[in-house]
Amino acid sequence: MRRTAALCIAMSLASAPVAAVVVSFEVAVPPDTPGGAIVHLAGDFQGWRPGDADWALRPGEDGRWRFRTDFAEGRPLQFKFTLGGWDRVEKGPAGEELQNRLHVAAGDTTLRLVVARWADGGPPRATATGDIRPLAVPGFLGGRRVWVWLPPGYADEPDRRYPVFYVLDGQNAFDAATSFAGEWEIDESLARLVADGEVEPLIVVAVANGGALRTDEYTPWPGPDPGAPTGGHTAGGRAGEHLTAIVTELMPAVDDAFRTRRGPDHTGLCGSSFGGLMALHAGWARPDVFGRLAALSPSLGWAGGAPLAMIEARERPAVRLYTDMGTRERGHVTDGDGNGTDDAIDDLRTLREALLRRGFREGIDLLVVEDEGARHHESHWARRFPVAARFLFPGPAARR
Repeated sequence: MRRTAALCIAMSLASAPVAAVVVSFEVAVPPDTPGGAIVHLAGDFQGWRPGDADWALRPGEDGRWRFRTDFAEGRPLQFKFTLGGWDRVEKGPAGEELQNRLHVAAGDTTLRLVVARWADGGPPRATATGDIRPLAVPGFLGGRRVWVWLPPGYADEPDRRYPVFYVLDGQNAFDAATSFAGEWEIDESLARLVADGEVEPLIVVAVANGGALRTDEYTPWPGPDPGAPTGGHTAGGRAGEHLTAIVTELMPAVDDAFRTRRGPDHTGLCGSSFGGLMALHAGWARPDVFGRLAALSPSLGWAGGAPLAMIEARERPAVRLYTDMGTRERGHVTDGDGNGTDDAIDDLRTLREALLRRGFREGIDLLVVEDEGARHHESHWARRFPVAARFLFPGPAARR
């Protein structure tokens, strides 16, 4: 009862005014930056829109580009610089992919940063492997893109049916050429895991997010708008509508087009961050549809801790759940309560305790993973995806 009360108090305080601090970005760019190009800031605070005019930097006479805005005190920021598109995103000195830049808004700050080089503007290198097919579903979320990965041997066994794993943020599932922040390498991982007998052969359906609609579509409750630097605006709360569209429009199309096994025992949903929150919501809202859930780095603090309050208040659904968190989700330890443990890990442990009280059995229908040193990034979710897949869809080798 004490934890439930604390969560309710946290939710009631979520709308309290938060002090604003000024963050000034000062960026030196490579000498070969094209004349007339405009440097943009893209981050989790504005929907990762790489060419948003409202987040364009201004050039100075000293050759540096500047942008100044305010954020809520203590807000963690992840961001990159672009020349207006992901095909012209910043790269490392050797042209290597960079992880997101990190900063926590703590007091008025000037960040003096350097871009080593830009992507060359050509089409990103495709990395998708195996049998991946685009699926057009008329009317589904305004023409939302969907990709379907078929397991090795699918064409050779025409009478065999397969479980289905739906994956959110589908741009990042298989291919660096479609990714907006790095790929999960699901195709490569599953090809290996299925061949080794660690995961049963399954179909993966990757569903693209809606870009600027992502917060609205992946959150069951309204919360502070990530696109509003200092708060005061709300976003989200349409996860129910999004889930309904997946269940009533996308799933029938997948079942018609491919040899699927139906029912919650054979159907999973996977997501990270807000997508992980969406996976948790699906398990409690539609356990009759989704019985295998993977919530990677779920946004448990959203809307004042509403996800944790949901788990506390409701009876357990008959689902199998994998969830995890990195110990450096924000790039460093954030320890607001001074207990020596990162706050995101505190939230994960609170979630675990609530799930166990509701009757989940660790190692049977629940697996909770703390990933030492891992950040809130696709590269770390790619590293943990095989663990989730083995637990949710174990093959013969994993059952030994």
